[in-house]
Amino acid sequence: MANYCQECGKELISPNAEICPNCGVRLKEIVINRRSPVIALILSFFICGLGQIYNGQFGKGIAYFVIYLVCIASVALLIGLLLWPVWWLIGMVDAYVSANKINAGEDASRFINF
Repeated sequence: MANYCQECGKELISPNAEICPNCGVRLKEIVINRRSPVIALILSFFICGLGQIYNGQFGKGIAYFVIYLVCIASVALLIGLLLWPVWWLIGMVDAYVSANKINAGEDASRFINF
C-alpha cells in the first residue's frame, strides 16, 4: 500500500518518511518534551529550584536552591525576612513561566524569566 504526501500528492519512498523528498513538507510532528507549568510551580513551592530541575534546567535549579539557602541563612541578619519569601516567589514564578516558554519552543535560558 503506497503512502502519498498530503501536500503535493507524490508517492513517498517510505511509509515512515518524516519529510517529503519532493516538496520538503514535514509529514510528522516533532514531539517536544512538554512540561506542566503547574507541576513546575508546585515543585518549586515545596523546594525552591526543583521546578527548574523538572523543566530540564539543572544548573539553574541548583543555583536557585543555593540562593534560597543563603536567603534563609540571612534571616539571622533580619534582611532574610524580606529576601527569603521574595526569592521563594521568584523561583515559583520562574518555574511556571519557564515551563510555558519551553512548551512554546521559546528561549527559557535566562536566569529569571518573567
